[in-house]
Amino acid sequence: MFSLFRIFVAGGACLLLSACFLSEKPLIGEGAQIHNGPLAFCLDAGEPCHQTTFQEDAYLVLPHPEDGEEKPVAVRFRPLMKADADTIWLGEANLSEEGHEEAWAYVVARKLKDTDLGVREYEVAVPDCGSASDSDLIRYGLEKDGVYACRVTNIDAFAEYLRERHAADFASDAWWAEAR
Repeated sequence: MFSLFRIFVAGGACLLLSACFLSEKPLIGEGAQIHNGPLAFCLDAGEPCHQTTFQEDAYLVLPHPEDGEEKPVAVRFRPLMKADADTIWLGEANLSEEGHEEAWAYVVARKLKDTDLGVREYEVAVPDCGSASDSDLIRYGLEKDGVYACRVTNIDAFAEYLRERHAADFASDAWWAEAR
């Protein structure tokens, strides 16, 4: 089963409470570096942001000391779209654990702010697949996976779904606050 840190990094209780997007294998290919410099991902407004390090083509999201023996979670990104003046990034978080099936969860991220210490903070949110209609599922190559998840089978079709169905959300501060 997934650790609480891995679920948290994937954007909250994605696998437990909301309808999130998952895949059994990585679909993003080579990931992009979204910022050249120190970066932190902010997952919950009431919690400190997670520091990261960029290795090869993925950000390793580092656990907080109170997360115990948790290992970093790798997240690859690719540009998704512009919302207002911000680039919205599509991320693929590796939730796989040794000895278990591979699992990848999909998130979106946008620049939150630059801190006084020179660290750029990005907020991370989980798009909800609960609003995907049956025709959306067919059109965008998505598959319902139980009550709480949708399986992504084609990353380009999924990206198109997000641009078509969530563009207004990505430009809304209220949506980001709720989705985090």
